Amino acid sequence: MRILLVYQSSIFVMFLFVVDSAMGQPHPPTTIAFASDVSGDWEIYLTDTAGKHPINLTHNPAADYYPTWSPDGTQIAFFSRRDGNHEIYMMQADGTNQQRLTHHPATDKAPAWSPDGTRLAFTSNRGGHFDIYLLHLNNGEVEHLTENPFEDEAPAWSPDGNTLVFHSKRELNWDIYVVDVHSGVEQRLTHQPLMDTYPAWSPDGSRIVYASMHAEAALADFDLYIMDAVDGGNKAALTDTPTDEAVPAWASDGRTIAFQFEKDGRWVIHLMRADGSERRELINNGAWAAQPKWSNSLDTLPIELFGLQIQQWGKIRAP
Repeated sequence: MRILLVYQSSIFVMFLFVVDSAMGQPHPPTTIAFASDVSGDWEIYLTDTAGKHPINLTHNPAADYYPTWSPDGTQIAFFSRRDGNHEIYMMQADGTNQQRLTHHPATDKAPAWSPDGTRLAFTSNRGGHFDIYLLHLNNGEVEHLTENPFEDEAPAWSPDGNTLVFHSKRELNWDIYVVDVHSGVEQRLTHQPLMDTYPAWSPDGSRIVYASMHAEAALADFDLYIMDAVDGGNKAALTDTPTDEAVPAWASDGRTIAFQFEKDGRWVIHLMRADGSERRELINNGAWAAQPKWSNSLDTLPIELFGLQIQQWGKIRAP
């Protein structure tokens, strides 16, 4: 069981977004960002819904993780160790204008862009333990949202921007919680003895998909589950495999979910319908590939083609 908690010629081309027969109906033009160590260290890449021609955006010798898109699809936030510790960074969607957003000796990680584009939610241990914080992009102000002696991590926004869902170890077990960003009122959504992690809100706001380890499973691995967002009701399994699925992400049309899947001792990226059907492999590059995130933009992006080096390289894992 592994959860990745984090932790050439210059030819300009347009991504050709194709219809994949295995997924049924055509997709709108869509870009997926993800993290991979295929080049020898963790970088942020772009691909299309066919997994063709992944593009390295960051080109930095330090580790870059956990991309998240701005609502208009023009920018990507991520976190990186390039200045000696984990900080939040931002860049244009073509990889240009990379800039540091947080400046703190603690660990700042796992950014999530608010639907109105004004804030980034992120996880930080700057208070001595991991809590959820809000970074206001207009002035750099950081707001402390949750405050608990146990870890609160991996925030994701509701589509209306009023609520964050996250996983927390506050009952000595990882469960899913939501918090109102205005009042700070919290609600626990999962109550089972093993781990529930990495929640993501459906685009219509009605459901939350997450990774869960269940005791009744033949093997205690992570599978993807779905539940009602309002109260955690109607929980149902979307996957049932002997290895882990984790870090799910919804397409903006709500019909497809991307996620990382443990295969041959490393992470690869899969796609499936939101009901768990029509599953297929998207990225299997001979190294590690994880943390997929869909762009909400319907426009293709002009980006620089960069040939990926297919090789196995280091294994970065965190419990």
